[in-house]
Amino acid sequence: MPKYANASTDATAFLRQKTGSSQLECFTYIDPEHEELSFFIVKTSNKVIHVSFGEITFDRANYQSLIEGLYRVIYE
Repeated sequence: MPKYANASTDATAFLRQKTGSSQLECFTYIDPEHEELSFFIVKTSNKVIHVSFGEITFDRANYQSLIEGLYRVIYE
């Protein structure tokens, strides 16, 4: 069954600010019952990046921590 990611304005704004890219867009799929199925899709000017929540180190009680972890996985 397909999973549909929704636009994430918070993640898009954070990643645009950190990278300086105005073309970057971020989408997320969150499965509240199965975190391992949750993921981000980051679209840049020349690629699409899929990052599952399992690849990110973050504080589960803090959404900002998740977005910062996404940045670290892709850019550091």
